[in-house]
Amino acid sequence: MVDGSLYHTYVKNEAGLVGESYVEGNQGLALGVSSSLIDAPGANPEQFIGFALSTCFNATLRIVEHREKMAEDAQVRTRVDIVKDNPGYKFIVEAQILMPSLDTETAQHVIDTALDECPVAKLLKDNDTVTFRLVDAFTDEPELGE
Repeated sequence: MVDGSLYHTYVKNEAGLVGESYVEGNQGLALGVSSSLIDAPGANPEQFIGFALSTCFNATLRIVEHREKMAEDAQVRTRVDIVKDNPGYKFIVEAQILMPSLDTETAQHVIDTALDECPVAKLLKDNDTVTFRLVDAFTDEPELGE
């Protein structure tokens, strides 16, 4: 364990994009895994990244809102695309942030604060294929299979 760790976990994958990934120990969490590039059941890495960023960043936004005595109504919707790269592939990630109770300037302050506090955002924010964007509404609709 890392000194000062508040929590740690091990997630194991033994077969790549077939089978499952699971949390070691008695937590009982196992997910069937696949790839967005093949027709097979299971969650894919794009979905895992979307879950991690949407969940952690929205929780952090709401912590900041609470701390600054604002309405806690932030929502985060993360789009993750996979595109061909040379070599291999790369992810394009866009976190759309909806903060209906706040004006643009105040919302941007909360977002900037959360970007410095959220561990998942810290991991991703300096990548040139990751953006965080304040929106007035979630307008683009997912297509079947997304």
